[in-house]
Amino acid sequence: MRIAVMADIHSNHIALERCIEKAKELRAEKYIFLGDYIGELSCPEVTIDLLDALKKEYPCTFIRGNKENYWIDHKKGLHSDWKWEKGTSGSGMLLYSYEHLTEKQIEAFEQMPISQKIQYPDLPPFVICHGSPFKVNQDLREDCDYIDEVTARLETELTICGHTHMQGEFERNGRRVINPGSVGVPLKSDGKTQFMILYDESGEWKAEYISLSYDVDRAIQEMDAEQLYEQAPGWYKVTKAVLNGKETSHARVLSKAYEFCQKYEGKVDWRCIPEKYWQMALDSLEIN
Repeated sequence: MRIAVMADIHSNHIALERCIEKAKELRAEKYIFLGDYIGELSCPEVTIDLLDALKKEYPCTFIRGNKENYWIDHKKGLHSDWKWEKGTSGSGMLLYSYEHLTEKQIEAFEQMPISQKIQYPDLPPFVICHGSPFKVNQDLREDCDYIDEVTARLETELTICGHTHMQGEFERNGRRVINPGSVGVPLKSDGKTQFMILYDESGEWKAEYISLSYDVDRAIQEMDAEQLYEQAPGWYKVTKAVLNGKETSHARVLSKAYEFCQKYEGKVDWRCIPEKYWQMALDSLEIN
């Protein structure tokens, strides 16, 4: 059995097309998607259309990510204190993506579980999730200070997760954690899109990690055509830098912007940090 496992597309339909093309070349029989389908890049409806077309052709399993929770909660009117505005890096892309979704699509996200146990005949079971099986936005990284506590609670020997955008695996407490990397905004990948093929060998699960070049320039051109630099100025610059292989991340820049805002204003709400502090963070990290 050969299963293509993909995570964190973030509306990068150009990278997704490349990954699906390669998965078919590698004779993938099934597909697993680990959440965060849209956000960060342009034209999210194209990504959703690609996934809808694929599930008509192959068996597909979908897990909800933390991004999906944003759209679900906003539709329900939760977090009324959030400031969803164009031109704000903390929320501008959330607003852009939300405005491209239909109610039916948000309802489909809501039906997705945050984790699922997978069992095939004569093979060991495994659990799939976005962050962790317990919390949709919880990192499963070997260097997290809570990783011993979390891995001790894992139900199966193998857990496959996304969220961190970093490809690789580790073992802790007799538990194996695998991350296929990110299709859309991968970190530590030299700008290449990533996924993995999960396959069985002698009754065990093995991972074949895939990294691929794709048309990054086209992805950025589409972002520019949609004027995402106006939608979320600082966020756009980070996305562009990561796509071009820069060793940074949205979390790193946000953390630095948070520090500047706290230093000069004393209070911070990450969702509405003034753009001047985003720019200060970008300048300090040498991101243009």
